[in-house]
Amino acid sequence: MAHNGTNTSMKTEATSDDVKAQISALQADMAELTRTVTEYGRARGRYARDTASGKADEMRHRAEALGRDAEAQVKASYAQAEGAVRDNPAAAVGIAAGIGFVLGLISARR
Repeated sequence: MAHNGTNTSMKTEATSDDVKAQISALQADMAELTRTVTEYGRARGRYARDTASGKADEMRHRAEALGRDAEAQVKASYAQAEGAVRDNPAAAVGIAAGIGFVLGLISARR
């Protein structure tokens, strides 16, 4: 069976209206894709911001707790040193004089 090329039912020609409809559909798809990607980016940004904020709060609370612990240790050490000075005032004066002498020697060499 030979084809002479005049059978139009087998031809698929795109009309300008078909092309316009396809372009319009592509534009709508691209607009929807752009909206989806934008919303996804915003959601990821909110998630990152919330996560960072939570971590910052956690670190601040930990730093405050460490500061309170350090302050308590300093106060305990001060109270212990004060008690030692009250129990042995002569030794405390001797130690202070020795430290002063050593610091004097060090500063005199400069």
